[in-house]
Amino acid sequence: MNAVIASLGGRLAERWLAGLALPGVVLVAVCAAAVRLGHAHWWDLRLLRQEVDRLALGSPDRGTGSALLIVLGVVLASVVAATAAQSLERLVVALWTQDWGRAGNAVTRRRRRRWHAALDRYENALRDKARRLRSADGGTEPLPDTQALARACDRIALTEPDRPTWIGDRMLATAVRVRACYGLDLAAAWPRLWLLLPEETRDPVALAQADFTAAARRVGWGLLYLALGLLWWPAAVIGLGLCVAGWRQGRGTVSVLADLVEAVVDLHVRTLAAELGHPTDGTFGTADGQAVTVLLRKDR
Repeated sequence: MNAVIASLGGRLAERWLAGLALPGVVLVAVCAAAVRLGHAHWWDLRLLRQEVDRLALGSPDRGTGSALLIVLGVVLASVVAATAAQSLERLVVALWTQDWGRAGNAVTRRRRRRWHAALDRYENALRDKARRLRSADGGTEPLPDTQALARACDRIALTEPDRPTWIGDRMLATAVRVRACYGLDLAAAWPRLWLLLPEETRDPVALAQADFTAAARRVGWGLLYLALGLLWWPAAVIGLGLCVAGWRQGRGTVSVLADLVEAVVDLHVRTLAAELGHPTDGTFGTADGQAVTVLLRKDR
């Protein structure tokens, strides 16, 4: 047991060091450079090198205690930075996935209008294409590119938008598709499905979830660098790059996560129904999903 605890502690320490401590130390170093250089001397490498030499060499009367205090200050500052990044990570996830209350209503309505307009263009093009293909004289004009119009609609949302962000709607689209196909409430079914999954099936879902939170954490670090840009403008450039990279990573990883969740439902919904005392033969239909949902919600 002691060996297991020691091994687990080592892995946790390694994970903390790689994921939070090192970025925190880098942020502290950039913060020190920002305070020393400022906007006026933003690229004065000579001044920065002199400051590093002064800090490294120090005065002859500097003792070991002073050096330890400096190291301790850097460690504590990096821990504070890592804690702030984790807090911003949770805020970013909430902004990506939640509805923002009244503040997000206008954004959601605008996205919904854009989605319906794109859907109308796709459906009109689809009807026009079918009519021209049935016609003996289809004309000389090229047929409309319905696939491009469908992709344009999907870039807004896979289903009718109900969140201010594409990421939030991508997660909701999975629940909408599961309900439409199986009549199942995904929010009620998912905790039970997760308990039934074997370890080799859980691992890809957990990895996709970790990648999604890592993307949000990257945006959190970017926000800290943007704030530091008030003192040293190159930090704002770094922060903007981190925010854009994290946002793109978040869009990619949430698609993988949503697809995996939907795949888990497709492959294990019959097992869930059987475990709840509602075995099915053959196709799992919407009536079966509704019956399972009643059991899960404890509805009368």
